[in-house]
Amino acid sequence: MLDLLITHANLPDGRTDVSVAVQDGRIVEVAAGLQAPAHETVDAAGQLLSPPFCDPHFHMDATLSYGLPRVNQSGTLLEGIALWGELKPLLTEEALVDRALAYCDWAVAKGLLAIRSHVDTSDPSLLPVRAMLEVKQRVAPYLDLQLVAFPQDGVLRSKGGLDNLKRALDLGVDVVGGIPHFER
Repeated sequence: MLDLLITHANLPDGRTDVSVAVQDGRIVEVAAGLQAPAHETVDAAGQLLSPPFCDPHFHMDATLSYGLPRVNQSGTLLEGIALWGELKPLLTEEALVDRALAYCDWAVAKGLLAIRSHVDTSDPSLLPVRAMLEVKQRVAPYLDLQLVAFPQDGVLRSKGGLDNLKRALDLGVDVVGGIPHFER
């Protein structure tokens, strides 16, 4: 018996009214009009069935912070970076976690099941890193969250930047990113 049978689905490659059989978390057959016993059957009713979406570049530590501490009047990246600098002293781990979890729920509802998010390593407390690692653990059952150690203020130009980056990696951040135009 199949775990899941999806019927009457349209696929991104143009095939229409197909069935997809799933067993042990893997697609085992794709065919038109497939009939098989399954623990669960879903009628896609002609809707698109696609792989999950992936967001390869996000800043989850800053998500849902519009207007905090003020609105980006120019709409530019440079003002956005300046705003993040103004917001950092006001951040709490609880607020970061709450906003990131809310975003994750929205993302999954729209079909995102993988996110690569930069997380600022500039503050010696690594508050954003700790918060996003907590989020990563909590969403792990339903979302692949990869965290990028991101020295927002520069890894070489800010005091302790390299040490902060190494500490973030030791805590469990997955990969290293950078902002080369901020370096000397």
